[in-house]
Amino acid sequence: MAWDDGWYEAPERRDDPSVLVGIVPRLSDWDIICQEHWYRIPLAKAPSRLGAEYLAFYHPKVFPELRWTISYYAPVTGYDIAKRRELLPQESRHPRADVPYYRISLGPLRPLPRPIPSKKLRRVTFISTTLPRLLAAREINDLWLPREPREALWRDLQLSQPLAHYAV
Repeated sequence: MAWDDGWYEAPERRDDPSVLVGIVPRLSDWDIICQEHWYRIPLAKAPSRLGAEYLAFYHPKVFPELRWTISYYAPVTGYDIAKRRELLPQESRHPRADVPYYRISLGPLRPLPRPIPSKKLRRVTFISTTLPRLLAAREINDLWLPREPREALWRDLQLSQPLAHYAV
């Protein structure tokens, strides 16, 4: 495979603002984002690259108007850790009431220039991307950052080699 066969993309610029796309699983979570300007992620389920300058929101099928799209994003203004019962006191008897969560404080919601659809239905939990990619994306696959060229070459070489059998 040659470098110009389309699998290599130029690396992102180091100064591009980072974006974390997260799922909004329930209508009540969207209300919290819109009215109280924060988002929660269980510590145990948080992505390894949590720190981002912006958070964008993927809406699953429970959102009739927004389903299977990313239509909004917001600047991140801070991070805290709190137990679920502190974040959602009305759910103090929830089975995960004592589980710690990241509480991500948000600035004002901003609509994207156009919604970013998920053309193939897939499970989306978190996607790390950049603000230029988010603003230019035509569909959700446009958000994933390209692999490093060496990583892609190494993977392709690994897949092309027959598996070696070693005696122990």
